Amino acid sequence: MFDRLPDWVDPARLAAQALEIKGFLPLAEMPRLSAALTDAEGEATARFRFGGVSGQPARLLGQVQARLHVQCQRCLAPMELPVEHEFEVRLVFSEAELAAVPDREDALEVEERGLSLHGLLEDELLLSLPVVALHAPGSACSAPSLREFSPEEAAGGGDDPSNPFAVLKDLKGKCED
Repeated sequence: MFDRLPDWVDPARLAAQALEIKGFLPLAEMPRLSAALTDAEGEATARFRFGGVSGQPARLLGQVQARLHVQCQRCLAPMELPVEHEFEVRLVFSEAELAAVPDREDALEVEERGLSLHGLLEDELLLSLPVVALHAPGSACSAPSLREFSPEEAAGGGDDPSNPFAVLKDLKGKCED
């Protein structure tokens, strides 16, 4: 069983000791994430492993898991979205360190008072949300299926062939009179 995740930690100390923190946080306590969900019931679990050999930059490896309730954008029904996300960031403690981080690495600038694990967990869950949430193909999505056209309809033979601009032609003739 996980304990509640602490909010603020000292990542330099944790990295020097190569410690790991595991815990949970209720989804309802993440206001930015809750705004994107249909239901903020449940909790997210996380594991944060701090490390860094002396002389090497401090690193944070994280794993987050949650079952998020979002709205399917195809049928507009609520759906459950399981999230399992892993990430690795380099911890930096100054602007100079941040500028020296190569582009291929993700960096996280640590505030003077430490690192907010609650904020980091919420950020990672927000980043793991899809741009458009949809039920998986073949699942219970209640969106109406698309109708297939017959070959005649596709060729334009199924609709009324009258010209919608014929009215404009008649109006033009009246204006010229």
